[in-house]
Amino acid sequence: MKKLLTLVFSLSFLFSLSITSVSAADSFPDLDKVSWAKDEILYLNEEGIVYGFPDGTFGPMEDVTRAEVAVMLIRDLYPNQTHEGDVPFDDVSKDAYYSDEVGVAYEEGIIKGYDGNMRPKDPITRAEAAAMVDRAYNIQRNGEVDGFPDAEDVPWATESILDLTSHQIIHGKPDGTFAPLEDITRAEFARVLAATIEPSFRSDHLSENEIAQKTETLQEEVFTILYDDLKEHGADSEDRDYQRIEDEMAEYVTSDFNEEVEETYYEACLSCDTLYYDNNFAWDIHMNVMENNSDKVIVETAQLQAFTYTGAFKTITLIKEDGKWKLDAIDSEVFDADRHLDLTVEQAEQRIYDQFKVTDVTYLHTYEKETQDYDGDSYTTEIHVFKNNEDGAEFEVDASTGGTDI
Repeated sequence: MKKLLTLVFSLSFLFSLSITSVSAADSFPDLDKVSWAKDEILYLNEEGIVYGFPDGTFGPMEDVTRAEVAVMLIRDLYPNQTHEGDVPFDDVSKDAYYSDEVGVAYEEGIIKGYDGNMRPKDPITRAEAAAMVDRAYNIQRNGEVDGFPDAEDVPWATESILDLTSHQIIHGKPDGTFAPLEDITRAEFARVLAATIEPSFRSDHLSENEIAQKTETLQEEVFTILYDDLKEHGADSEDRDYQRIEDEMAEYVTSDFNEEVEETYYEACLSCDTLYYDNNFAWDIHMNVMENNSDKVIVETAQLQAFTYTGAFKTITLIKEDGKWKLDAIDSEVFDADRHLDLTVEQAEQRIYDQFKVTDVTYLHTYEKETQDYDGDSYTTEIHVFKNNEDGAEFEVDASTGGTDI
């Protein structure tokens, strides 16, 4: 039953000149966690643009630095060009492995620096990456494109963000923002660069915002059809008849998943909490796009701990049939001691607003607590504590599961 709850659904390279490219057959052993970017990473590796770590891994979730991005762009665009003279930034040593590429990038107008410094070792933000890619490849706007409410926060990068977005080179977040000051992971930037260099990497992918919207809409439709009928006819099990809604449901689910929905329909408990309908907060704290192409999307989000539900990761599969996206599976894996959420104080505060409908709380402190997962294994979690400024009541939020308590 929990499978039908609403589940609503985030660019860094280490470049070493002494490391040789691995073949696609060898691959990197740590790309399974970013299957949505694997092809792009291998493409860039085969082109000699990106490399892995000395231990053979790629580190897809590590940050990429400003210097590393400069090296990558120059490797692709100006592989035989060298920089003559001093490096134009005070914080870039002539002995640094990236000094030549940084100099070329400056000559070509790709990087500008900050008050005479390049900040080579700083993680690059999404806005900085968009600006550097736009300058390097001179991306021309492809028609009109919707903007992002927070792109205006970085006016020096706003136009670049729109340029790349218009070609589906870079995408916004599920909530409709761009998050321009957020750092970029190695896997995420690999997708951006590969899509810039090779347009075929653009067309087969939905943006994260599109994935979130399509998944949310499909689940909303399935839930509404299912439970509208149950509320009208399902008080007694003998009054249930799935054939009443099967044709309508077929618009939103594949034939395989339809069997599971039908089973859920007949097993639904109208007097217990199986009708619990969670809000979209799970997308804000966790979304992992595991597969994304023209015919299939697999995305993992989180179902927070609430009422009698144990928090879980939800893997949702969409398949395109006859030109229309449909739900094909919703699978669940409960949080355990080794893998769970890690809510920030800000996320925990939002959890309180969503769960208890209060409007004014103050963060007090965080403490550690020994707890057990669903299988009885012990682990340490953090508990964020807040005060309700209206009545003085204290709220506690488990950072591991999103569970709340007063």
